[in-house]
Amino acid sequence: MEVMGMGAVADEAAGLELLESDGMREPLELAVKTIGGSVREWRLSKLQHRPGAGATGIFSVEVAFADRPDRTEYVCVTSANVPECGLPMVRLQGGGTNLTAWLYPGDPVLVGLAAACDAAAVAQVAFGGGTAELRMVNYRPLRRAVLTAVQGDKRVFVKVVRPDRAAALLRRHRMLIDAGIPAPEAMAGPADGVVVLREVPGIALAEALMDDGARDLDPQSLINLLHQLPVDALKLSRRPAWAERSTDYAKAAAAVLPGEQERIFRLAERIARLVAVTEAGPVVPTHGDFYEANILADGGRITGLLDVDSLGPGHLVDDLACFIGHLAVLPAVHSAYVHIPQAMERFLQVFDREVDPAGLRGRAAGVALSLVAGAKTAGSQDWEPDALQRLAAAEELAAAADQLSEASR
Repeated sequence: MEVMGMGAVADEAAGLELLESDGMREPLELAVKTIGGSVREWRLSKLQHRPGAGATGIFSVEVAFADRPDRTEYVCVTSANVPECGLPMVRLQGGGTNLTAWLYPGDPVLVGLAAACDAAAVAQVAFGGGTAELRMVNYRPLRRAVLTAVQGDKRVFVKVVRPDRAAALLRRHRMLIDAGIPAPEAMAGPADGVVVLREVPGIALAEALMDDGARDLDPQSLINLLHQLPVDALKLSRRPAWAERSTDYAKAAAAVLPGEQERIFRLAERIARLVAVTEAGPVVPTHGDFYEANILADGGRITGLLDVDSLGPGHLVDDLACFIGHLAVLPAVHSAYVHIPQAMERFLQVFDREVDPAGLRGRAAGVALSLVAGAKTAGSQDWEPDALQRLAAAEELAAAADQLSEASR
């Protein structure tokens, strides 16, 4: 068979390899030179890969100065296209790959990140003054960041997005709260593109799944929650479902698992076919990223729905497939997820009554495929078995979808 996207896969693989190589010393030196320093030591702290949009490394750099004490700086280096924005940046080419480097907490797209990292500025908005203890939860350069801010016994989350998306995010939170959905209360932060979110009660469903497979949670309650999403969400912009981008995610997976390219692209073709031939159902309000980390629960009750950036029109089957696809790869993420087979059976049994079972599994396979490349993390030497296990989980879902599709003909 002809393997699609070989050139793109080679380019993405080359970008990843470069970011993990000794060739990074030059862009790091040039970046810290802008603040009058030189590199003493450095290491790759985090590696992120966006299908079709380049890879980015976050480097921890020990910087030496001639006139002041040494200190640690974080430098981001990306192969993605980066706009001019007034931020000091270094641009160069390494091994045929265009690179851009800048110092954290600057970000060429997330222009509010520096203000979000200002404890006093955040505390003024979130707590009415004083200062706060800030901790970075997740930073995806050029995309978004999430921090926690704590003052005494009070805690909020600080989310940084592109400035043109902040108003839409605030609108989504208001829309959900008005509809009775347990989403966090949101308010504008200390700078453009920064949103402050009040904490909601409960624990991440991921924890309950690890403990006992979330056996106290009725799977129907997830469906009921999705049915409660406000009809006004249909007026928002639609983002493609994970399974609809299976080719892009196949390229990302093949870049980290080059020995499995033919297998990966064969799977992507199966997923695309399943999406085409199975019933998606009507267009309804959807969450867009509905999985265990974005759902909070207390016993058998859902107490919070998080990360609502993708709220908008879509298909119920894709929200449920997102949940199932993530569920399927949890045993690869951590060996403590021993209850997942039983939980999977329990959730599928209920979800199958609501949507097309073959379509559910086929689209869940697309979600699982989208998670393969993410198994590769900076500094980890044993990520490949995790990635292969995620790939196998996607294949199992696609095989189950094929069987159900054929049986229904």
